[in-house]
Amino acid sequence: MPKKTTILIILLAIVTGILVFFAITSKSQEEPQEGTGIVPKSDVVEKTARVFFNPPNIDVSESSPGSIHTVDLLVDTGGAEITGVQAELQFDPKAIANVRLSPTVEVNSFFGGTANVPFNEVNLESGRISYVVTIGPDRDAKKGIGKIATLSFQKALNPPSATAISFLNKTLVTKLDANESVLKETTPLTITFSQTNVPTVPFVPPTTIVTTAPPQ
Repeated sequence: MPKKTTILIILLAIVTGILVFFAITSKSQEEPQEGTGIVPKSDVVEKTARVFFNPPNIDVSESSPGSIHTVDLLVDTGGAEITGVQAELQFDPKAIANVRLSPTVEVNSFFGGTANVPFNEVNLESGRISYVVTIGPDRDAKKGIGKIATLSFQKALNPPSATAISFLNKTLVTKLDANESVLKETTPLTITFSQTNVPTVPFVPPTTIVTTAPPQ
């Protein structure tokens, strides 16, 4: 066999080997090997909802002893379609008394007349409120702004000049197709008992809450 032919065959073999190497390398980069632990990224849950009091501030300095004061508890879904709200609240039992949170389950209320209230507890000694409200059976998720409860209270004996009812981190807003709360922020309620003194409770700004355990 001529020397030139032998050299040509060797060169072709080298080129072929190089092409095969690149082909295998490219395929291995495009197709992850089994067992590599690569997990598809899950969709990020957008936090859009607010839970707040309306009005956010109430002045009871001129009210008579024994007067009952009420404030609405609202939810704003921020465009999301939600299935329920869990409100966890803290108040000072030395500032307010006879605290109650009454569910809003009328036909024209946010979750409607078939709303489910599996939990509604007020501990007057510790100042803790736990409240859960959800859509009724076979009901569609809800979107918009609406009232979910009404808070009522009376002045305690010798209250401070002001107090606040704040949301705790266990507060949640649930969405049907999400395994996380869609709650973005909460706004507390500030109660003023006296205008003659500087309030002893500092301003409490809206709180951003992040959690991953929605109510059932």
